[in-house]
Amino acid sequence: MQDKVLELKEVYKTYKGELFEKPFKALDGISFELERNKSFGLIGLNGAGKSTTIKIILGLIFPDSGEVRVFGKSSFEEEVKKRLSYLPENPNFYENLKAYELLEWVGRLRGLTGRSLREEIEKWLCKVGLEKEGGKLVKKYSRGMIQRLGLAQAFIGNPELIILDEPLNGLDPLGRKMARDLISEALDKGATIFFTSHILEDIEKICDRVCIIHKGKILKFIETKEVENLEKEFIKTLEEYEKSP
Repeated sequence: MQDKVLELKEVYKTYKGELFEKPFKALDGISFELERNKSFGLIGLNGAGKSTTIKIILGLIFPDSGEVRVFGKSSFEEEVKKRLSYLPENPNFYENLKAYELLEWVGRLRGLTGRSLREEIEKWLCKVGLEKEGGKLVKKYSRGMIQRLGLAQAFIGNPELIILDEPLNGLDPLGRKMARDLISEALDKGATIFFTSHILEDIEKICDRVCIIHKGKILKFIETKEVENLEKEFIKTLEEYEKSP
């Protein structure tokens, strides 16, 4: 069995500027790996390179150079895409679908059919607190309900790699606890979690290992159990970088 679910080696990405704008180097030779059944957090300020990293992992954009392997294969292979899931920072679903229909569509993409598909849909609607809202059109959902639905579509069908970009956005305290519980359950079942969040308290609770990215560069890897306060460590690392020659 492939122990390394995700590998990035010397990945560079520069965006060409618009007219009269300079090119922007989003990633500057980043390298890291994620082992099976672990939870990994990528943290950084806005514009640090987190979203670009995720898009490259998902095969939505190409790196300029470097290597990206997911389950030991290219991230562009169809087999790879069937084994992972993704919740974007601001999920935007088909508004004229009902929540049940959206989960049915995602479930089929993950290989579910028949009774097992119906049971999974009902299970995940209940888990995210939308069991009474499954027949409602997505366009009638509140921001928090959209986020809950996004979590359901990310976990349905037990994907092996779950990529969550700011999954706690728009959730109240009970919703945040629910999301953390879903992540813990997935880890207990053998899933691997790749997680970004500005809420470092949640990162501490969820992630085994954290990577600090800043201006497209990886500054530090941290084992969360080895630090008393992740926020202080994060700020200290950024300050030390800015003071360095």
